[in-house]
Amino acid sequence: MPVIKIFCPQRPDAQASDALAQSLRALCLQPFGAQPNAIEVLLIEGVHNLDGMPVFVEIHYRDRPDRRGETLAQFLQGVDLAVQAAFGQAPRIRSYAVDQSILGAVR
Repeated sequence: MPVIKIFCPQRPDAQASDALAQSLRALCLQPFGAQPNAIEVLLIEGVHNLDGMPVFVEIHYRDRPDRRGETLAQFLQGVDLAVQAAFGQAPRIRSYAVDQSILGAVR
């Protein structure tokens, strides 16, 4: 974790997709401090939002004290800018901190 899911009607071109993946991975590493092998970035295309923003980003991450406040704000701002650069439009972003004591995970 973190797991970043991007729901969109159509994938951006290959260069923009690669840049997006690299930017999101870098943000997960710093400022979020994720372990490199725990990062998941998913692009789910073919989603046509009937109401609201056409690009929706959902982020789940382990809740830790060092991922709150300014660190979270910096991370979300970076995600916002990276997604805007890839898609040419502002996304709707929702993030969810998952309590580690109730998280079940494999790998």
